[in-house]
Amino acid sequence: MNLILFANKNKPDTFERMLEIKKTAESSGVGSIALNGEEQLWELSPDQWNDAFCIVAVGGDGTVLRAATAASRFKKPVLGVNMGRIGFFSEIGADEFFSALNKLKSGEYFIERTSMLNCELNGKLMGACLNDFVIHRQELSSITHLDLEIDGDGVGDVMADGLIVGTPAGSTAYTMSAGGPVVAPKLDCILATPICPHSLTVRPIVASSSSEIVVRVKSACRLSMDGQDLKILAPNDVLYFRRSDTSASFVRFNNRNVFKLIREKLK
Repeated sequence: MNLILFANKNKPDTFERMLEIKKTAESSGVGSIALNGEEQLWELSPDQWNDAFCIVAVGGDGTVLRAATAASRFKKPVLGVNMGRIGFFSEIGADEFFSALNKLKSGEYFIERTSMLNCELNGKLMGACLNDFVIHRQELSSITHLDLEIDGDGVGDVMADGLIVGTPAGSTAYTMSAGGPVVAPKLDCILATPICPHSLTVRPIVASSSSEIVVRVKSACRLSMDGQDLKILAPNDVLYFRRSDTSASFVRFNNRNVFKLIREKLK
């Protein structure tokens, strides 16, 4: 068994913990590659990905999101080791790796798969998110003006601080903070949630996982994916959101009660 180890190199405690995990893995006869930053995550060769059982992401939810997006290209699962404040996607704490490693070696785990969402800008693929794409206002004093369409049906103008287009997994992230619904784990869908709307006529929307959501930009704004800025948007840009053909996967040792996690981690 081989592992890929990934941590945020800008957080010394997290990076040092990853090196400790590497020593633990190798002392147990498990090979590992420790990455020095996100650049190396995307520079791994297909052979290195194919040789690995999973990627161990040491850090907070942002680190796990980066790891899951990269690993989804090669259908590799992520084992999240929580070093952050919430750790919603993580499976174990920082001191539980040795026990988790023994479970991996003995097959005492299962793989949980989570749908992802594609975004195209003017016909060009921008990437696939695990949580959400967010269209933000450009300036603090401005509002975002968008035209929203779902499956060819016009929803209307969205005058707001922005719009979140997210996955079921993302329903417990920014979408929930913006007043959107929490989606039960077995429901596959796409969510469109206005951020601080300036009108009561456009509310959070739950669309089918097979739906196409089209957003026509009417004012300068920004596009981000899972918390990372992607691009400045200009009037007349058109965004297309569809379910991705790829999915993220996670190593799990126990069944997760999403509603219990919300009570415990977000109280």
